[in-house]
Amino acid sequence: MTSAAKAKGNSWERECAKLLSDIFGYHFERNKNGSGAFTGGRNATRRSYLSATQLLSFKADVLPPEEMSKTCIECKFYKEFPFHHFLIDKPIPLLDDWIEQQYDAIDEGDFWFIAFKINRCGSFIAIPTSECDFVGEDKFSHSLYYHKGKEFLVTDLEGFLRRYKDQIFEKCH
Repeated sequence: MTSAAKAKGNSWERECAKLLSDIFGYHFERNKNGSGAFTGGRNATRRSYLSATQLLSFKADVLPPEEMSKTCIECKFYKEFPFHHFLIDKPIPLLDDWIEQQYDAIDEGDFWFIAFKINRCGSFIAIPTSECDFVGEDKFSHSLYYHKGKEFLVTDLEGFLRRYKDQIFEKCH
């Protein structure tokens, strides 16, 4: 039997896949095989004997369409998140862990981000600013977060994807 937390996470992965499909017009699918943990960290040796198709099926929580095959998306759904840490420039260990998980899963040239949902707060994106260089001087509501010397933009997920869908598509195919 699936735990309540696992069911909640699975539901968010399906919701995220549907949102991406609606925005980009291509079919995204929840990955029923798991995520980057299968080929990341201590399991990195599996990368040496899995085919490209097999690797893709274990890489992220949401499987991208062929048209956006370089996309690697991790989904997280939590009860709480310390948003106030952005205001006091304090580390967020939870976000640090998510970022490290993504570094274990991605390959060079992947376009990646973390889609996270927080109870009664909304859904957000954490994306390296190096992945969204197309944002430039654009003004919109966001926070910056720093992890191991790298800068991450954190903002509303759907708004960001809709605003930059053409630029994201160009980076992902």
